[in-house]
Amino acid sequence: MQYEDILYEVRNGAAWITINRAEKMNAFRGRTCDELIHAINRAGYDREIGAIVLAGAGEKAFCTGGDQSAHEGQYDGRGTIGLPMEELHNAIRDVPKPVIARVQGYAIGGGNVLCTICDFTIASEKAVFGQVGPKVGSVDPGYGTAYLARVVGENEIWYLCRRYPAAEALAMGLVNGVVPHEQLARGAEVVRRDP
Repeated sequence: MQYEDILYEVRNGAAWITINRAEKMNAFRGRTCDELIHAINRAGYDREIGAIVLAGAGEKAFCTGGDQSAHEGQYDGRGTIGLPMEELHNAIRDVPKPVIARVQGYAIGGGNVLCTICDFTIASEKAVFGQVGPKVGSVDPGYGTAYLARVVGENEIWYLCRRYPAAEALAMGLVNGVVPHEQLARGAEVVRRDP
């Protein structure tokens, strides 16, 4: 598969999969999801890969969920439900390698859910987390609601739709570590190595 919405790179035994839609705050569309599923499985079953780092391009956002401008009611011809979120979430949860979310900016809505589903989340001190579903009449079509409730409780993030800075997200257990922004790439590498 030729990638249009993501970048795939191998660095020091880790596959770096980067959502490359910075102009859209790394929001995903159907094609993005298909490419992520392919890349995660590609890395997961490559014997040379020890871990997968999921990242977002640019400085503003890790991922802000579904690209509302991409679907026009059809999500790339898939119908109104459209995005293969459960398939993407299954790929992240089932792949036989640890998946580390590297969060440099906003992780909102479906982007926050991706962090929740990953095995580890390392956030820049500039990262901000939150949900928007109830504000816009939307619900997570994958594992997000259930996993988020297990991590931080049923009401806090999902219903209140507040945004949480990285330090607060760490305190509530939403992320595994917070590092100075300029050390974010190094933070993701440290997690994947044995002591």
